[in-house]
Parts: sequence; structure tokens; C-alpha cells
Amino acid sequence: MSALRVVLCDLDDTLFDHYRATEIALERLRDVEPDLAGEPFDVQVARHRHLLDTYHRELLAGRMTLDQVRIARFQGLVGNGCDADRALQMARRYRQLYEQCWYTVPGAVDLASAIKQSGVAFVVVTNNLIEEQRLKLEHCGLTAFVDHLVTSEETGVAKPQRGIFDAALDRSGASADEAVMLGDSWEVDVLGAQAAGIRAVWFNRFGRPRPDETVAQLQAFEPVADAMRVLRAGGRV
Repeated sequence: MSALRVVLCDLDDTLFDHYRATEIALERLRDVEPDLAGEPFDVQVARHRHLLDTYHRELLAGRMTLDQVRIARFQGLVGNGCDADRALQMARRYRQLYEQCWYTVPGAVDLASAIKQSGVAFVVVTNNLIEEQRLKLEHCGLTAFVDHLVTSEETGVAKPQRGIFDAALDRSGASADEAVMLGDSWEVDVLGAQAAGIRAVWFNRFGRPRPDETVAQLQAFEPVADAMRVLRAGGRV
């Protein structure tokens, strides 16, 4: 196994706590939007997350604009009788609340710092818009530790497709066997990286069943020294 030269890392729900931000923002939105208050919160959270994922893929594929995605998401959340103007109004209020709830996953900043101090390159590989992800990195104090930000918007290719991983390797100047990918999505991050010849570490903070026991996992980034040992092992269990 070649020495580790670059850690490729997902952003949303790996370094940035998107899960927490969406849940808090939706809970606060329910306090001011009676149209959302009639459904149990846990059911609504799950449905909202499904709608987010569904329409985010449409946005990345260029099949819908940002406003179209936001309208469709909140029409789907509220149900019949929610016109486009009302849905967009709710979506914009939700966005304001979402931006007030930006946090890192515990230990993420310390892990990014440790990677940087170790001399290993740190490249964020993310399925999202460039400006959105730059804002998250800056707000969460991660920018200084990131050598390169590689987005699906910029490359025109989204994980798990190989092209975005190849672009990240090109930026870092490393080969696939000198890299490890860290991410929370088994299908997108782990299987995508493996298909590109890159070893992977699954970030499994919610303790989900691991589909392949030969793939290393991290359930937390703390202690950071332990997380670094897993990454340096190149995803070997």
C-alpha cells in the first residue's frame, strides 16, 4: 500500500452538520408556518429529507433551477393547496433559518487541522454548488485547512461517478493508491471511491449496519488521533 498523500473528504454530513441544520431550521419554521404544524415532527423531518435529496439531484443535473427546486420541495411538504408563491415564500424563510444553524460535526475542525499538520493534502469533494460550499467552509472555520474544493457544479460530474474523483486526484497531484476517501454516504462516497480505485473510510456516526465489514469506518472524529490512525491505514480494517 502506497503512503497516504491526500485525504478526499465529503462536506455535507461529514464535516458540515447538514442533518442538524435542516432539522433545527424545519422545527423553527413550524413555529411560524401553521401549514406545517399538522404532521408529527419526526415524520415531517424524514419526508423533508427525502424531498431535499430528490430535488437536489434535479438541481445538480441541471433539470431544475434553484427556485423551481425550492418550490417543488415545499409544495411536496405542505401538500395540495400550496401555490408556487406560497411555497417559495416558505422556502426562503427556511433558507434564512437554515443559515443560522450552520455547525461542524463534532471534531471536524480538529481532524481537518490534524490532516493539514501531518503534511497530507486535504481535498473536499462534494455534490453541490461552489458558492454554497465555500460559504459553509468559511462559516465553519474550515477554509484554512482545505487545499482544494472540488464540486459537482465545477466538474460537471457528481459522485459516485468517477470523473469527480479523478478531478480531485488531479488537483492534489496524487494517484488513486495514495488517496483515501472519507464520507457519510455508502453509495456515493464509499462505492464511488472504490470504483475509482480509491480506498474509502465510511463515516457512520448514526451506527447504521455496515454493508461490507472489510471497509473501515469512523463513528466519530474524536479522539482525533484515533481517526487519523484509521485514515492513515488507508481504510484497511
